[in-house]
Amino acid sequence: MKELKQRIIKKISENIINIGNSNPKLGNPDFTWRMCEQGYWVAGFYIGELWLSYLLTGDQKFANQARMRKGFFKNTLNDPELINHDIGFLFSLSSVADYKMTGDKDARNLGIKAADALRSMYQCHGKFLQAWPLTNINVENRNEQAAGRMLIDSFENLALLFWAHQETGIQSYYDVAFSHALTAVEHLIREDGSTFHTFKFEVATQKPIKGETLQGHSDESCWSRGQSWAIHGLSQIYRYTQDDRFLVAAQKIIKYAIANLNEKYLCPWDYTAPIDARGEIIDSSATAIMAAGLAAWIPFDKKNSALYRDIATKMVDSLTENCALFDNDKAQ
Repeated sequence: MKELKQRIIKKISENIINIGNSNPKLGNPDFTWRMCEQGYWVAGFYIGELWLSYLLTGDQKFANQARMRKGFFKNTLNDPELINHDIGFLFSLSSVADYKMTGDKDARNLGIKAADALRSMYQCHGKFLQAWPLTNINVENRNEQAAGRMLIDSFENLALLFWAHQETGIQSYYDVAFSHALTAVEHLIREDGSTFHTFKFEVATQKPIKGETLQGHSDESCWSRGQSWAIHGLSQIYRYTQDDRFLVAAQKIIKYAIANLNEKYLCPWDYTAPIDARGEIIDSSATAIMAAGLAAWIPFDKKNSALYRDIATKMVDSLTENCALFDNDKAQ
């Protein structure tokens, strides 16, 4: 594992010149990066890698590279059309990480401002954070889908609100996060431990309607990356709340996910899609997120900690063997 960390940090360091002050979005067929537009939800992931690299090495260049992107994140908060539930993804991995590691007050203030923006998405009657507002941008036809919708990704966004409560003592940050988490557990997790990608509420009354998917094979199937978001996100929620309802929910979805990994300990794109639809499509992101989630649960779930450690290790080893591009000279 130590050798793998070194290889990853080396790759991140080499990529600094390729990425510059942009934020990677997707990989192109020629192994270069397609970059994020302003406010795009994955923009926090690369900056998170930079802060992790700084944490592991103490090398100031990684912190400097991360802070080069501060303007990108400030601009996101200054545009109402860019405010949505993924503010947590963006700012927990950037401003909050900066503040936790360096004590930078400007980073703290930006993190609190981001928590304010996320809290504003809360729907009081339905007790959930709405995924997206209606905007003039309407990226990916979201206006047709936005009102009254909660996403499983939101499990990962709540840490920003819990952190803001710890920092300020303002109770509403905690209350909104806790309330949404309970609603998400109730409506996004099925009895068998599989999950919906989204859940739809009636727009005017916010009464629950049904679970749907915008990413998996069908409304009835189980999109693996969403399952992984829930596994990892619930570990953060439990860390802040110590409420056993989140532990029990996590145990159920972890059991389902482990049972449905393929023979190489990798996540198929959708756990329950028909074989001809699933094919050989592997979601390396879902696999990495789930492995991280299992590792995050080890301190809290003593009953299953040995199992989680074993499965997480096998998943990381398989990712390295089957999905990594360390040996591809063309890959950025």
